[in-house]
Amino acid sequence: MSEVEFSHLDGPATLALLDEIQPLYLLAFPGNSLEDHTARTTNQATAPGFATVTARRDVHLIGFAYGLPLPPRTRWWHELTPPRPPEWTAETGTRTFALIDLAVHPAERRQGLGKHLVDELLGSRRENRATLATDPNKRHIQEMYERWGWQNVGRVPGSARTTHPEFDLYVTTLDPPSASNSR
Repeated sequence: MSEVEFSHLDGPATLALLDEIQPLYLLAFPGNSLEDHTARTTNQATAPGFATVTARRDVHLIGFAYGLPLPPRTRWWHELTPPRPPEWTAETGTRTFALIDLAVHPAERRQGLGKHLVDELLGSRRENRATLATDPNKRHIQEMYERWGWQNVGRVPGSARTTHPEFDLYVTTLDPPSASNSR
């Protein structure tokens, strides 16, 4: 079996691969709207700090992870239950990185690729913490993130444009990148 090659991409480079990313997105998130994914990703990829890591075996895309820093006026923490104090939910645009999507081809799962993608994506981030949202009904996904050190901080309602009526939010602390591994 050939080695996996990881690549770091910015927003424009991610959008250039969207036609390749979307079939893998549908494998990872069956039932989600491709139209919603296209609109959401196109919008997010233009935000400052948007970043993607892809994984390829030979020429085939087998995984990706991407996200962006939460902006000061984010609604990410809106109606979080249990509520957190304003100093915990206040965003500056450089405080919290949101992991938006992580997808691994089904044939490549349970080999550490997902964790490697997340570690690659977050390893050079300068934010203090990272967050992600999960479907409350996907306990096996939540358990995976918990094994990786993420902590559940509560639940928020979805909006009319989201894929689920509510989400469980997770947070992990980020280690500042050292000078030797900054990208």
